[in-house]
Amino acid sequence: MRTKHQFLAEPVHTPGPDAPFAVLPVPFERTVSFGRGTAKAPAAILDASVQAELFDDEFFRPLEFKVQTLPAIDCRGATEAVFGRIRRRAESVLRAGRFLMSFGGEHSITVPLVAAAKAVHSDICVLNLDSHLDMRDSFRGSRFSHACVFRRVMELNVPVAHAGIRSLCLEEYDLCRKRKVRVFWARRILAEKNDRWMDALLKRLKKKVYISIDIDCLDVALMPGTGTPEPGGLAWQTVLKLLRRIAAERKVVGADIVEVIPMPGAPACEYVAAKLAIKLMTYLSRKFQYE
Repeated sequence: MRTKHQFLAEPVHTPGPDAPFAVLPVPFERTVSFGRGTAKAPAAILDASVQAELFDDEFFRPLEFKVQTLPAIDCRGATEAVFGRIRRRAESVLRAGRFLMSFGGEHSITVPLVAAAKAVHSDICVLNLDSHLDMRDSFRGSRFSHACVFRRVMELNVPVAHAGIRSLCLEEYDLCRKRKVRVFWARRILAEKNDRWMDALLKRLKKKVYISIDIDCLDVALMPGTGTPEPGGLAWQTVLKLLRRIAAERKVVGADIVEVIPMPGAPACEYVAAKLAIKLMTYLSRKFQYE
């Protein structure tokens, strides 16, 4: 029998801890600066996922992985305490050799998730699929803001590659020039009619990659339910092609999908987020079969 708020339906979903994939709901929302509602996203994404077919349209096969839904993180209390809970839970999953997909919540949750991945896997990098760089030192008085995520990740000595970017401030622009941060701008990705940008991005990634997906990386026509929608985003098939290549050519140690805002009466956004997680797990599960 299906439990409340689980990822996918049986038999793909399993309550047991032996599943190679685990999903962690993180309903943390504290520093969003425009649209609100990301705290409701994890449960909405889980509920939407059970409507997905358990058959893949690319490989014409049933989904070939098992996934467990973990209890949601308690997001009450001080930010530092919440981040500690996130990191400890993530580390316990990753140390068991499992793949962790986390659903936010706002983008700030990526910091403790990356810290956990680094503690377990050591030499990693991060791919940030996003419309924003999120590299301010502080924003509206907080160094834990969703606008500061990758400044904090850089302080963990973890390199970051950014793709889909189309909004930044002068502070971030200057920091990118100073630190030689590689940014794959959305406008250039959209203008290219080949995969040269994707080849260049893969060359920037280490063997072990953590993927952070701010849902506003996608075109706003596909994903209006997000806190800071930006026009000119990436197409669905472009993101899938990139994820498919990374899954095939690198070891993806974990991922998160953040900044989804459910829209009452229009569940497309949470369904798109669920489908994105399903596709990444599908690509990874097919790779695992042949390793």
